[in-house]
Amino acid sequence: MRPGRGEQPDIIYRPDLQPRGQRVLFSGITLLAWIIWLYLFLPLISLAAWWFGIESFREQVLEPGRSGHLVTLSVYAVVVAVSALIIIGWSRYNLVRFRRADRRRPLPPVTTEMTRERFALEADMLRDAQRARILEIDLDGEGRLRSAKVRATIDSPLSAD
Repeated sequence: MRPGRGEQPDIIYRPDLQPRGQRVLFSGITLLAWIIWLYLFLPLISLAAWWFGIESFREQVLEPGRSGHLVTLSVYAVVVAVSALIIIGWSRYNLVRFRRADRRRPLPPVTTEMTRERFALEADMLRDAQRARILEIDLDGEGRLRSAKVRATIDSPLSAD
């Protein structure tokens, strides 16, 4: 649903509708992912730094007695290339396989009857619970409702309890 049609827009089009804490959390996760991604390029950055210090690179990598470093860099390059090919191949396979298939189905809406049956409530208690502004519930160890107490309803003013 797009904004501007008189309906509430999807959160993806209006991230400002997300709670501030959620936006901060997702921004932090994104920043952490970028830092990890850049960390993966440290060997390449080190190689570029060695490139500008040609003598140091030659001494550390290309000297006949230290050929192990060059082998390590070669193996690293092969591992990166093979990993990239596997990921690209897998994504292309999924693109072809699921191109026109949208297997996601919306869940059916929860009805009052389904809620009443799930929590073993009487109809009047469920109606009171749905109208509650503040509802205190107590669940047993297996998630079954032990008791429910209405603290304030939509029609009543809030009181300090």
